[in-house]
Amino acid sequence: MRLGAILFTLGYGGCMIAGLMVLPWIASLLDPSFRHTGNFTIALMLTSFASGALLLSSYDNRRQRARSIELLLIMVLFWTVLPFLAALPFIGSSQIGSLLPAYFEAVSALTTSGATVVSVPEAEGASILLWRALLSWLGGLWTLVFSVAVLAPFGIGGITLAGSPLLQHDEDAHLTTRLRRPLQLIFPIYGSFTFLGFLAMWAFGVPAFEALCLSLSAISTSGMVVHSESLVTFLPVGAQFIMAGISFIGSMSIPLLLLLTVGRRVVMALQDTELRTYGAMILGYAAVSFFALPNDGPWGSVVLQSISLHSTAGFNFLPEGQLSQWPVVWTMVPLIIGGMALSTAGGLKVMRAIILAKDLGSEVGKMAYPSSVHPLRLEGRRLEDADFTAAWAYTAVFILFVTLGVLLLGLFGLTLADAWPLVLGALSNSLAVMEHLNMPLGFGAMNDALQIIIALLMIAGRMELLVLMVLFTSSFWRHMR
Repeated sequence: MRLGAILFTLGYGGCMIAGLMVLPWIASLLDPSFRHTGNFTIALMLTSFASGALLLSSYDNRRQRARSIELLLIMVLFWTVLPFLAALPFIGSSQIGSLLPAYFEAVSALTTSGATVVSVPEAEGASILLWRALLSWLGGLWTLVFSVAVLAPFGIGGITLAGSPLLQHDEDAHLTTRLRRPLQLIFPIYGSFTFLGFLAMWAFGVPAFEALCLSLSAISTSGMVVHSESLVTFLPVGAQFIMAGISFIGSMSIPLLLLLTVGRRVVMALQDTELRTYGAMILGYAAVSFFALPNDGPWGSVVLQSISLHSTAGFNFLPEGQLSQWPVVWTMVPLIIGGMALSTAGGLKVMRAIILAKDLGSEVGKMAYPSSVHPLRLEGRRLEDADFTAAWAYTAVFILFVTLGVLLLGLFGLTLADAWPLVLGALSNSLAVMEHLNMPLGFGAMNDALQIIIALLMIAGRMELLVLMVLFTSSFWRHMR
């Protein structure tokens, strides 16, 4: 194992955390009470020192050739180790008193899951709320970069970069280059939509600070909010549509966004099978919810809620208490499927759902006409047996993790009825909506064991599950030696 390049990349990620930490540190200095200034000052110093030490100690090894197995390890370290640095400013805040809940909060933000131990956001200072939103935004950026640089080349669960020449990589590239090139392509698009969302909400009368935090959370589909109430209670109608629109953009495939913004091929992008299927699912779910479930709001609010659930953002666009009246199973369906592949959204992904549906349809057709041959294609690419096998394998592993997660939570005191939505939400990185479903036990009231298990499930969901399975193989550790 070439540890130098791995440590250099890890130090680069730590520097990104330290750079973003400057903004809430400045916000804490502007707070007349200075109640979080000490936390952010110490955290900024420690994060800068640790990250700088990693960069300097491994600088000479930064240009080593990328090996796939090392890219997997880097992704694991980013989601497990770097949250410790991100957690430091949370320690000592009014609702987070120790390292473990602070780590839980940092993991939730960086994996864009939206679970929070801060039950009353209004009681926290502006610096803490800004830091949560910035971590969510950074986690969304990391998700996109790792999806393009690591997950897609591996073909995790049948999702690849076929047909996306802008994001293709060189197998002989250096380890840092392999990650830096997609970052350079994705960051301008990701940052531009964030800024446009902030300006749009500000133009609709949302205070600048709230507009910033909400736009950061929406583009990353994390669902982190600055108020404990439903969005309809404090956001103008126009701003609600902007929030839903940004969440939808965040849940779109990044190659498709690049096609729209770099290639300027709008018509071609709108003909994308996954995008059209995703839109149909959102509208179909909204229609059923509007006519079959209790609703006090207009049709538009139900559509916005459907977007929020399918994007796994988990914002509440319905009147207070109404979402909790929906059947939990019905609420979880869009969260499980999730958004488009190679996006910040969680879940199984629409692309995998399409592949599985095509395979099932083909098998049913063979039952009626055994001798018939029906080649299956998706976006001009012929689907091979490996694509179907990968999609089914991912689904099987997802079910396995759900089962194990429910058993673990049950061992530490949760009932089956309370455990399965939490596990599904954690693996789908969509726990923000749980705050609106009348959970009997809030995340802040959970014991240490429950918080650790849920944090690990959030990390597993963000790493697409199969990556964790690789860690338990003998070949992985043989390559690491």
